[in-house]
Amino acid sequence: MSFFNIKQKKLALSCDRQSLERAYHVSEDNLKKASLTGDEKWLKKAMKQHGEFEYAMLYQNTPEFKKKLDKRGKRT
Repeated sequence: MSFFNIKQKKLALSCDRQSLERAYHVSEDNLKKASLTGDEKWLKKAMKQHGEFEYAMLYQNTPEFKKKLDKRGKRT
């Protein structure tokens, strides 16, 4: 599936769902803080990080991801 980039796929394969959700919420807090300061550079960085976690979680729902888990013997 070409919608997801390599970084997002690796993140999805290397982290469990709970870890990704925690990181997602932390990144969401960082986004809020960055928006309050008005620092565009920080906001852009926080948004990119937030998106990576979000897309990694979405990738974990795909059939492609589930096939990779089956091949590795890590099916949950």
